[in-house]
Amino acid sequence: MTAEQVLQLHSEGFNRALTQQDYDVLEGIYSELYMLVQPDGSVLNKQQILEDLREHGLRIHSIELEDAAVRVVGSVAILTVASKTVSSRNGKESRAHFRLVAVYGQEGGAIRLVHFQSTMIVEKEAT
Repeated sequence: MTAEQVLQLHSEGFNRALTQQDYDVLEGIYSELYMLVQPDGSVLNKQQILEDLREHGLRIHSIELEDAAVRVVGSVAILTVASKTVSSRNGKESRAHFRLVAVYGQEGGAIRLVHFQSTMIVEKEAT
């Protein structure tokens, strides 16, 4: 597993599948051990996030990444990146700017997303 492979999987695989609502691709990217820790501290597993995306009106419209850094340690890669996301739930649009940590692991012959955690970035006012 290389940093380039992880960036490509995250950008062209994971993010594309989110914005195109390709749940079959997401199901293949998420590890069975997947854990999402949301900014409010709540936790979802693979089945819960797929259900949220499929059945509860969550739609990701766009994802813009900035300042990506990937560290590969053995069979694990840690991606840290800032993200600007436009999403909606049941038609109500929201915009978020957060920094995320995504942990990818080598599982058999595939790279899978094992853990995802995000923290909101508070925009500082000009003084």
